[in-house]
Amino acid sequence: MSRIPGMRTCSYFLHELGRLEMFSMKNLWMVCVFGALLAGAMNSVAWAGSPVGTWKGQWKSQSTGHQGPMRATIRANGQGGYDARFSGRFFVVIPFTYKVSMQPRMDAAGNVRLMANKPLGPMLGSYRMDSMVLGNGLYGSFAAAKDTGTISMRRVR
Repeated sequence: MSRIPGMRTCSYFLHELGRLEMFSMKNLWMVCVFGALLAGAMNSVAWAGSPVGTWKGQWKSQSTGHQGPMRATIRANGQGGYDARFSGRFFVVIPFTYKVSMQPRMDAAGNVRLMANKPLGPMLGSYRMDSMVLGNGLYGSFAAAKDTGTISMRRVR
């Protein structure tokens, strides 16, 4: 069979078709990977500023020097604020847990601070907390009766 000048063989077209499919699959793969990375980055940016999630860290009393582990679960309450449940240990073995509503407030520097105030009864007065989410950290201070201190937590989920 003689070949006509300028005509391509069937094997050439099959070879080119194979390259085209491979090129398209590579592009599709790259678009999927890029899209997933972009979506993940945007999600982590939105997630980083939100207090919603599970936190783990410690509390430390500046008044007494006592400290211990602490966990928190924070959820949006649907009213523009957050409901938090904190639990931890005092004197290594004495467990504590408390629930508190946290209200977001803007400070002078434009940071969103989470404020909480909860009555503890006539003998203990009230518990106050001022905290802020920075990246995947929750940092703040607390005051109750004759005790003041700090909390420092990292996001677990």
